[in-house]
Amino acid sequence: MDLAVGGVHPDMQITDVRSEVFEWERAGIWNGGHFYGPGRLHKVTVETDEGIVGYGWNGGTAAERPLTVFPPFVSYFRELLIGRDPMDTSGISEDLGEKHIKILGPAGVNTQVLAAINIACWDIKGKALETSVHKLLGGAQQRVRTYIAGGYYAEGKGLQELQDEVRFNVEEMHAGAVKIKIGDPNEGVIGDMRRVEAVRDAIGDDVVLMVDANCALDLQTSLTFVQELEKYGVYWFEEPLPIHRYRDHGTLKRASNVKIATGENGYHFAHFETLLDHDGADILNVDVTICPGYDVAKNIADFALGRDISIAPHGCQELQLPFTAAIPHGEFLEYYPVAVDPLRAEMFLPRLVPDSDGYVTVPDRSGIGFELNMDLLDRYRVK
Repeated sequence: MDLAVGGVHPDMQITDVRSEVFEWERAGIWNGGHFYGPGRLHKVTVETDEGIVGYGWNGGTAAERPLTVFPPFVSYFRELLIGRDPMDTSGISEDLGEKHIKILGPAGVNTQVLAAINIACWDIKGKALETSVHKLLGGAQQRVRTYIAGGYYAEGKGLQELQDEVRFNVEEMHAGAVKIKIGDPNEGVIGDMRRVEAVRDAIGDDVVLMVDANCALDLQTSLTFVQELEKYGVYWFEEPLPIHRYRDHGTLKRASNVKIATGENGYHFAHFETLLDHDGADILNVDVTICPGYDVAKNIADFALGRDISIAPHGCQELQLPFTAAIPHGEFLEYYPVAVDPLRAEMFLPRLVPDSDGYVTVPDRSGIGFELNMDLLDRYRVK
C-alpha cells in the first residue's frame, strides 16, 4: 500500500501539523452507557513542502468525546512528523502506533489522534495522485447501502416519538434499514423490547432493524435479549458486551440467531484478530477514526474477508464511506441524520444524502472526497 514507491512525489515532506477544536450546543441524548451533550469536532491539518494540504478529523457523530485533550497529542506527534513523507501512511501509523506503545500505551486518545493524522495523510496521497482514497483503498463498490443511526433515549421521548422518528427515516430519508438503542438500565429487557416492538410496528417487516447496546450488558442479559430480538426479525445486535470479553462474545454468537456486530471501539489489529479467534462476531463495525486510520482498518478488513466476516463501519459517514465502498464485503454504511445533530445539515461538503433506494454514491473527487465547512465551523471554534 506504499504509493510513494515508483517515483510519484518521492521527496515530499511534512512541514507542519496543526490542530483545532470546535464545540456547539445541541439537545442531550443517551444510549445504554453514555450521555451525549454538546457536539464536538477535532480537526487536523497536515501541510507539505509541495503545497498539498490534507485534512482529517475526529467527531461529527452523536458521540461526545473530550476533544480538548487531543491537541497536546497532535503537538507531540508533530515533532515526530516534520520531514516525514506523508505518502508513507502505513509507516507513520506503525511508527507512532504499534512501535510507540512503550511511550503512550497501546490505545486511547493517542490512537484516535493518530487516526486523524493518518486520514489527513491519505487525503494528501489522493490529492497528489489526483485520485480518490476510495480507489486507492480498492474501489470495489461505487455505491453502498446505508442504515440510519438513531433511536437514542432522550428527555420526553416515548414510544410514539420513537415511532415518528423511524417512520421519518424510512419515508423521508429513504432508509431501508434503521438502528435503535437498547441497554438503558432504567428500561431493562422488558422496557427495551417494548421499544423494539414499537419500531417494528412502525417500519413494517420489510425494513431491516438493528439494535445497539453500546457495551452496556453482561452475558446473561445479552442471552436473554437475543431470544427476544429474534421474535422481531432483528438483523444485528451491536456491542452487547464490553469489548474485551472475547470468550463471552463467542458464547453469545453461538447461542444467537441474530447476528452479533461489534468493533467500533477496537483500536488495533490484534483486538479484531483475538475477537475472531474466539468466533465472537458476524459483522465488524471498524471505525477509521478509532483504530489509527485507513491502513489499519484495511488490514482488519482483509483479515475479516478471509473469515467470511462483513464490515459495517461505525462513525462519521464522510470518513467511513471511502473505506466501506473500497472493499467487496463493505455491507452497510452507518448514516447519522440531522436529528442526531442539526449541524450535520451543513457541516460537511458536499452533503451526503441517501438516494431513493437507501444507498449512497461515492463522490468522484480526489482525496477523501469531503471537506469541512469552515465558514460554519469557525463560529464554534474553541479558543
